[in-house]
Amino acid sequence: MLSVNYPQGFRVVMPFLWPIAMVALMLAMAASSVRLVAAPGFDFYLGPLFYLLAYRWFGVRAGVLTAVVTTIPTLWWWGQPTAMLFSLGHVLAIRLFSGEGRGLSTVTFFYQSAIGLLIGLFFMLSSYQTPVEVAVVMMLRRVLCETLLAALADIIVLAVLIDPSRGKVRRARNLGLQQILEAVVSLAVAGAAALFLLGELNHVNDRLELHQKDVGAAVMAIPNLRTLQPEHVYKLKMHGVDAPMSFVETSNGLLGPAAKGLGCRWLDAGQADPGDRDRIGYWLNMCYAVPVSAAKTIIVSPKNHVITLYQQILRGVLPLMAYLTFAQIGLLVFGNAVRRTTHVLSQALHGFGRGYVSTRPTAPFREADQLLGSFIAANNEFVAFERQREHLMRTVEELRSAIDLKLLSDIRFDATRHELRYAKVDPAMGRRGSSLAVHSADAAHFETLAGQNEIMVEFRRGRDHGDHWYLLLARDYDEESGSWRYGCLIRLRTAKAFQTQMRHGARLMELGGMASALSHELRQPLFTISLAAENALLLLEKGDSDPERLAAKFGRIVEQVARANAIIQHTSAYTRTERDERVAMELGQAVHNAVRFMRPVMTERHVDMQLSIPDDLPTMLLPKVGIEQIIVNALQNAADSIDARRETEGAELAGLILLEVIQGDDGIELFVRDNGAGLDPAIRSNAFNAFCTTKPEGKGTGLGLFVCRQIMDEVGGSIAIADNADAPGASLTLRFPVHGGY
Repeated sequence: MLSVNYPQGFRVVMPFLWPIAMVALMLAMAASSVRLVAAPGFDFYLGPLFYLLAYRWFGVRAGVLTAVVTTIPTLWWWGQPTAMLFSLGHVLAIRLFSGEGRGLSTVTFFYQSAIGLLIGLFFMLSSYQTPVEVAVVMMLRRVLCETLLAALADIIVLAVLIDPSRGKVRRARNLGLQQILEAVVSLAVAGAAALFLLGELNHVNDRLELHQKDVGAAVMAIPNLRTLQPEHVYKLKMHGVDAPMSFVETSNGLLGPAAKGLGCRWLDAGQADPGDRDRIGYWLNMCYAVPVSAAKTIIVSPKNHVITLYQQILRGVLPLMAYLTFAQIGLLVFGNAVRRTTHVLSQALHGFGRGYVSTRPTAPFREADQLLGSFIAANNEFVAFERQREHLMRTVEELRSAIDLKLLSDIRFDATRHELRYAKVDPAMGRRGSSLAVHSADAAHFETLAGQNEIMVEFRRGRDHGDHWYLLLARDYDEESGSWRYGCLIRLRTAKAFQTQMRHGARLMELGGMASALSHELRQPLFTISLAAENALLLLEKGDSDPERLAAKFGRIVEQVARANAIIQHTSAYTRTERDERVAMELGQAVHNAVRFMRPVMTERHVDMQLSIPDDLPTMLLPKVGIEQIIVNALQNAADSIDARRETEGAELAGLILLEVIQGDDGIELFVRDNGAGLDPAIRSNAFNAFCTTKPEGKGTGLGLFVCRQIMDEVGGSIAIADNADAPGASLTLRFPVHGGY
């Protein structure tokens, strides 16, 4: 069965992967049994390619097994297991040194250059007595060939991945930077050196064929050729050849013994098998046979010339080998730098967000170092942000626990049911829908807020929870849904107490402004009491015991004491701490109480007050002290406005304040009109804000109208102030809704 998938590469699913792998092993053994000879001294086989691929794909055991199987043919070639031992050592070296992303080619090059070169030279020099120059060339050929095969294995492994456990073969989606770089550089440099060596060795045959002709001509040109002694070793010197060559003259019947005397195993008269000439052993153990007569032949040994040729080849290939060595060392250094860069970036990545980085590590590459610097800067910004976020979360949590804070979204007010509907956002529970009943007295204020992008409103909880106050902050109003996108809800546990304290302070400030008038109002009954008491005392001293006259005096004293007591009671009632108690009362009663309380002040300031109050006003549940405070504040502000107009138009201006109550179908309105200077344009738009005042320092706090608005919000009413349309002065309007429950 074979299934193929082509989204980003190929994936082949093979349920018979291991049987196929065994067949491939047999094929690899067959391919490795072919000894490829490209030139004298340049032969190779494909065994290293197969066992390196097996190691990469299937592990060290498969690599060792493949190394043994693919080197079995070398036992027949050389009669000893040296190649097999080299291959096993190669696999173990790859096992030890090819980790951390290092490629096969670099490890192979250094293994063959160190272990393989030394052991191979020792083996060739001791077993075959191969000349050093020739042995070095042959071992360098081995280094180049196996480096090329390892680089080719790197490229194949990078392109094709095998998963033995799942029986899958797929194309790699990405490549390892270090491995592909090592493979490409090794393939390029080692390939160039191998091609150069192959080209030089290929010319050996041509050079030796020409050399053989030159030797034949030189032999025929030897002086006294006829007088040479048989079997005697002579030296042949040729033009352009440094080393002289040994030769002997022998009869045709003694060619074999004579050749052995010169160390030759083969004789070449120019008619040898071309296949023999592709082996370096043939040229090292061959002698030229030059017939000089029908019965005699001169045998010449070109071994020294062959060695000279390999010396020249060695001198040509050594710079390339040195370049390849430097390239491999550079790849090692580059690989270490890549691994260090990867390690530094990996540590930075894994440590992202865990803490502030004060000591900055250094990456070997400039680009990576710049990236690391940017990454560390981002980390420190993130850590600082995270710390701020954690601090904010702790603060929010403390705030939530302290003031019962709720984070909301999709906030809207249901006017029909007097409910605030929202989705509560909880870090632990997620997003949940919820609602909160709104006190009927605060519902009207919510209806006026619809359409505003940002709102801040205080309200009471409805359904018998009127003493529970909340603050709603919401923003980003959505016209389509009729809701605010997000906001928060705060339970004001101490808001009512704070408001009560603030209102009490405002009344005390107003009372301080009325101290002179109150003192004058109390001085009159005290003077009357003192005068009546003195008159009664004189009557007693004169012996006048008329009971009627004494009763009249004492009655006068009691009357004035009652008057003073009423003044004190009114003052005490106005200055006592409010308890948010609502009582059934008529609005006219609150107006009369406030007017009675303010009459001494108005008398002292020459301001007349006129009342217009119907007799049949309905009873309402109102905070008595709070409503009286609003009216007192309105009268106080009206008197101040009249004084301000007198400063510009003259003190003879007659001050007048009209208090009028009008009952309508939907509520009751109280108008407080004066003929003063009117509203200051600077505060017309924010007259009800806290600390907004035009009075001199020490005469006003700017809390009067602010407190009045809060009281009216609590009772579900409204308060407004404007200049009179047809006369000087201003008007304060209080609107009280009349519900069925009143």
